[in-house]
Amino acid sequence: MARRRTPARRRPRRRQDNANWLLWVVAVVVLLVVARWLIDVVVANWPLIIGLTVVLVAGLVGLLVLRHRMIDARQREWLRDNARLERVDQMTGVEFESLVEALLRRDGFHKVRRIGGSGDGGVDVIGTAPTGDLFVIQCKRWAKSVGSPEVRNLLGALHAYPEHRGVLVTTTRFTAPAKQCAAGTGLLLIDREQLAVWLNGASALAPPARATGGLWPPRHQC
Repeated sequence: MARRRTPARRRPRRRQDNANWLLWVVAVVVLLVVARWLIDVVVANWPLIIGLTVVLVAGLVGLLVLRHRMIDARQREWLRDNARLERVDQMTGVEFESLVEALLRRDGFHKVRRIGGSGDGGVDVIGTAPTGDLFVIQCKRWAKSVGSPEVRNLLGALHAYPEHRGVLVTTTRFTAPAKQCAAGTGLLLIDREQLAVWLNGASALAPPARATGGLWPPRHQC
């Protein structure tokens, strides 16, 4: 004779659902009570709350301004310590790029950004002059003179930066072919002597001179 199977007991699903529903109701009621209490507190003490909010916002703005001034003061101090050719000669290429970036900020440039490194496209630093003119800069912290290939590279990189003027700055000098290659293109060359003047406080970057025929970046033949 076959033995009858005992039916499995059903879990008390309905009781669990009722408990969950009750918890949700209690949570909603508590939230409504807390929200009403907060509203009453705000209505009764709105002048104090507004005053505290103003104080907190003012304090936060003050901290941000103080932080910006501290960073700016450190940058100016670093620039004073390094704005000498004998210090520049001891720098790495990356440090020299940072120095040029600091010089631009000192001269009132904004939107200054250092992008040097692998894949920089021939550009190390970009920035906007106080006049609104746009500049891209290639930095050469070299021991040898800079030749025409570097000039050609920067002129080629200018096609990715419309309306920007190219600047090639070096700690050494430019060869005669390099100067000839840059002539008539609007490219600005800053050699060691001009760099020394720039380090002493004189701005080395002038507003861009457009090439003849309205072409920018200009065509070059070198």
